[in-house]
Amino acid sequence: MNTSNQHSKQSTMSTKSAGAGLLAAIVASLCCITPVISLLAGIGGIAATFSWMEPFRPYLIVLTIGVLAFAWYQKLKPSKKLSGQEEIDCACETDEESSFWQSKKFLGIVTVFAALMLAFPTYSHIFYPKNDSIGVIGDNDQTQIKLADFKIKGMTCTGCEEHVKHAVSSLNGVQVVSVSYKDASAQVKYDASIVGLDKITEAINGTGYTVSDSKVSDWRAQSDIFQTIELPGKGMTCSGCESHVTHAVGELAGVKEVKTSYEKGNAIVKYDPDKVEKDKIIETINKTGYKVVENKIKE
Repeated sequence: MNTSNQHSKQSTMSTKSAGAGLLAAIVASLCCITPVISLLAGIGGIAATFSWMEPFRPYLIVLTIGVLAFAWYQKLKPSKKLSGQEEIDCACETDEESSFWQSKKFLGIVTVFAALMLAFPTYSHIFYPKNDSIGVIGDNDQTQIKLADFKIKGMTCTGCEEHVKHAVSSLNGVQVVSVSYKDASAQVKYDASIVGLDKITEAINGTGYTVSDSKVSDWRAQSDIFQTIELPGKGMTCSGCESHVTHAVGELAGVKEVKTSYEKGNAIVKYDPDKVEKDKIIETINKTGYKVVENKIKE
């Protein structure tokens, strides 16, 4: 009887810990989940609502792991050291008495879901439509093509990047958008005869993030600073491989554009050599698990 009560208390403690761990995981990911919820719900302005929580995210991740580890400890530790048939009978009794909410299956589901929440920033981009061909482009000469650099407050993860990129790329006249939450910046190439700087600024602010500064320059003057490199690679077999490489390289400061093709087995990277070295780009791709064939690199 005492053993049964002890087992019941352990199961209850494990269930409560599982709930606390799940809650901590959700709270830890609110700053990353909110932009996607904002997109799906069509409420652009709420994307940055929980961006203030980003500094606390590492602590919440540690808390989640610690609480779930404790829950598994409570679930797996023996209630009492018994011997022989008594131990078998006790194990059968307690297993029969446990409800689904106190079972290992439920704790396993909670653990997997918590892990998905914590890893959300690494795959949040899949919820945003891919937009390689952007907007409507005018027929004016190249003097109308401008490059605007924005400083943006509130971005904390790749989900924020995708949210800003999606909002700006939907504007007619916008040709290319690159966003970096690490640099708190966005760069937009656009046709000034169709869309103006104020409209782009409004689109960014409409996401809930805030433009703190902007600068416009002639695209032709800026285009000369970038270099393009083609990196043949081994190991890519599907679009998921493409996304993994594109995401990893796109995270590097100084990388303007990444186009990856598993069918061609390569990645074409446009970058600023003053901000990132070619070797760093190669190293980043190799760290994804795919390998750059260095003797076939084209510059």
